[in-house]
Amino acid sequence: MKRNYILFEDEHINSFLPLVWLNPFLNLRLGISTIYEKWAKVLPQVDALVVRDFLKDYTHFLFPHLNVNNSPSGICVFVNSRLNPYQKLISTLVDVKPGEGCINEEGVVLSFALEFSSNTEISNIKELVDRVNVWKKIQGVELFRRLEDLINLNGIFIAQDFSRFYDRFSFRIPVDVRILGDEVFISDEAQVFPFVFIDATEGPVIIEKKAVVSPFVYIEGPVYLGEGVLIKPSTKIFKNTTIGPVCKVGGEIESSIFHSYSNKQHDGFLGHSYVAPWVNIGADTVTSDLKNNYSTIRLRYREHEWDTGSQFIGTFFGDHVKTGINTMLNSGTIVGVFTNIFGSGFHPKFIPSFFWGGGKEWQIHELGKAIETAKKMMRRRNVIPDETYLRLIEKVFWLSEVERKDFNL
Repeated sequence: MKRNYILFEDEHINSFLPLVWLNPFLNLRLGISTIYEKWAKVLPQVDALVVRDFLKDYTHFLFPHLNVNNSPSGICVFVNSRLNPYQKLISTLVDVKPGEGCINEEGVVLSFALEFSSNTEISNIKELVDRVNVWKKIQGVELFRRLEDLINLNGIFIAQDFSRFYDRFSFRIPVDVRILGDEVFISDEAQVFPFVFIDATEGPVIIEKKAVVSPFVYIEGPVYLGEGVLIKPSTKIFKNTTIGPVCKVGGEIESSIFHSYSNKQHDGFLGHSYVAPWVNIGADTVTSDLKNNYSTIRLRYREHEWDTGSQFIGTFFGDHVKTGINTMLNSGTIVGVFTNIFGSGFHPKFIPSFFWGGGKEWQIHELGKAIETAKKMMRRRNVIPDETYLRLIEKVFWLSEVERKDFNL
């Protein structure tokens, strides 16, 4: 009997807020691809997704070929989307029979299998888990646990993706471009100007089609430059950095991820940070990613605070965030979706979604104005927001109200 593979979000997925307010976890970018694209390389096929209810319609818009919160008939293998898809244990985790499942030492559900006689609504994972009779405890399983994992693992995934997504290496050397190292892919449709220096001695450098790399740019691998990106003149891009499709960047960037359609066109340092879609980072915005006393950096989302164990962590920008010129952000800052930051001095380390202001002066970013600004930015990239996406923004405005209510400077 055919086995259907279903990727699900579990109850710990909120550890990745605010990045997963407007995106299913599988649509987050890590390395050169989204997490979903990695699973599509690993599993025989992906047949369905299980996401939070408010994301169902938009997820189906993103993945129209998949069932969302609805399973096909037959044997269905449910796989936790927070698993590292490249780990060796994946084959063990997906090789389960109906009524069996796998958990780790902490009791986190990793995978399980059930059989359905017809199409079945599957939005409630807990109810499905209760139908499993036999659980196997698997040790040493790698899971994505919190926001900082995306930053800490990005360089590793760029290297792993390079070997999985590229059948051969393309080593086309444009005129007057200096390249060190062998692991370089430059698309024949990319435009790399003279006086660019690419150092791939410590990791691969990938430059996709329609990317434009301006003169006097320095790139230190592992680095991924996605389709249609623009790298401004004299930009410095250091290792473990991903610039996703249709982004425009300049200044100094290190160990950071730009998902897609975001801008940082001017000078200013961005380090160990994650930039969600449709973000605009103003001129001379600076993100600190190291404390003066060299201690590990703590993150805070609402009332939850934790030690990342990392000495280097910058800022996590939610979708549609805007920063004004000369904005200064502390190490370990989290900025919610649709928040507009401006003004002098350092800002709070947690700033809720749909906020507007700076320092100690904040007000709610009105929903209508936020959507109108989003439409204007998206149209500049020839993207007309779908009604499904606009309805999701409205849902998230109300769902994120709890962030604003308990906001504490």
